[in-house]
Amino acid sequence: MKNKVFISYSTKDADVANAVCKALEAEDVFCWIAPRDILPGEEYADAIIEALNTCQLFLVILSEESNSSPQVRREVERAVSKNLSILTFLIDSTILSKAMEYYLSNRHWLDASNTAFSKQLQSLTAAVHKLLEQPSTPLNETRIPEPNEVSAP
Repeated sequence: MKNKVFISYSTKDADVANAVCKALEAEDVFCWIAPRDILPGEEYADAIIEALNTCQLFLVILSEESNSSPQVRREVERAVSKNLSILTFLIDSTILSKAMEYYLSNRHWLDASNTAFSKQLQSLTAAVHKLLEQPSTPLNETRIPEPNEVSAP
């Protein structure tokens, strides 16, 4: 089964990430989340790259903890480099680190920092469904024209 949503989060936000995963999967949206979907004995980095290669949407649970997490930062960078659709779910009032600002500042976020979490979870689920309906062209599938197809100026 193709993963639809990759959930990136700090382990300190595991309760929120697991609640998000549970809500999405209750709506028939298959999620990939560590460590649940990493097989015992599998190399962590390999599993993450494979999951990123097969997902349609990258969801980052953004908090003070994930903002400063080198692991989350690497996952966000890989998602950007793979041209994945990225959805940011802000759960506190953190100020972006320079690296996260570089990767995430040009995207609209869902802000759950000042509203009831259950209400924002509904908004998140609706947004995920809409984003998954949009056609996407992953970076590794982008077609480069042949030299004879390029028109001269």
